[in-house]
Amino acid sequence: MIEEEAVEQIKTFLDHQAFEDSSIAVMPDVHSGKGSVVGFTMTANEFVIPNIIGVDIGCGVLAYRLGKIEFQFDELDRFIRRRIPFGFEVNSSLPDSLPSLFPKKIKKITDKISLNYEKVLCSIGSLGGGNHYIEIDQEEESGEYWLVIHSGSRNFGLQTANYHQKKAKEYSFKKNLKLPKDLEYLPLKEGGEEYLEDMKTAQELAHLNRMEMAGRIVRDFFNLKEENLEKIESIHNYINFKDKIIRKGAISAYSGEDLIIPLNMRDGAILGKGKGKESWNFSAPHGAGRVLSRTKAKKNISLKDYYESMKGVWSSCVSFKTLDESPFAYKSSDSIIKNIEDSVEIQKIIKPVYNFKAES
Repeated sequence: MIEEEAVEQIKTFLDHQAFEDSSIAVMPDVHSGKGSVVGFTMTANEFVIPNIIGVDIGCGVLAYRLGKIEFQFDELDRFIRRRIPFGFEVNSSLPDSLPSLFPKKIKKITDKISLNYEKVLCSIGSLGGGNHYIEIDQEEESGEYWLVIHSGSRNFGLQTANYHQKKAKEYSFKKNLKLPKDLEYLPLKEGGEEYLEDMKTAQELAHLNRMEMAGRIVRDFFNLKEENLEKIESIHNYINFKDKIIRKGAISAYSGEDLIIPLNMRDGAILGKGKGKESWNFSAPHGAGRVLSRTKAKKNISLKDYYESMKGVWSSCVSFKTLDESPFAYKSSDSIIKNIEDSVEIQKIIKPVYNFKAES
């Protein structure tokens, strides 16, 4: 069942000139969002609307297979709180290693949009808040553990998106275009290409951010080496510059492609392989979409029910402050599993045993 607001957003897209000549496919977890419906894919054309990808450019999920290991949840929790900044916090120093040209790309953008360059670099290796999390999941049959991290491009992605959407508004005003609010666009030759370049840098930052957090946990807590571990990464707010498909709350699912789809903090994540369905724009859902806004979740979900639902998962974060992230705020896992069989071959579902989530 798709909410009426999401249906109206999709209709608005279909009537919008910036969506002409594009192949559009929405995902089973589709729901309304700020600026754009979430669970949306389209083939790129000659226009860009920064609000379609939105403010968390490059957001995605990274997973490492840890194998059979012994550890204490409380020790891991203390380690994460000590070594991984969360909420609005960033690191006090720059990451040890970054791609050689990456700082220059960041500096070029921070100078343009008036951001603190060093603070942006210090955000690499920080979790953020909202639906971002660090989790340990376990395979039921083998007992092997997975480290799963969901995070994005932090304030850099937010400010980059807002800067270019403002440019799109200015373009629309200059050309006297009558467009829906927050869906103003930039032609590629009149600001759109600049947005794409900046967005590519934000996507790289989001990837480096997840890798830095994972590296600290894998190396310094579990005493393992990332290069020796199986890795899966699925990005869900981005443009793939190879296939030129825009994915907002959707992931790439080409034939045989490894992918991970998180469900909620109680039910874990799907590990699978893409089936390469062209009618789906070679995509799959990014997770179980929301059924309750954050405000409605905090009004309608009881803290007692939230606590009960999380039995069996070690977490120091189950409280009123994260009530809007409880399993009841999301579509049922069964509905997602049932509706992705055309696009995804499900291999296993890994279940959470530990969850860390900052407050919204």
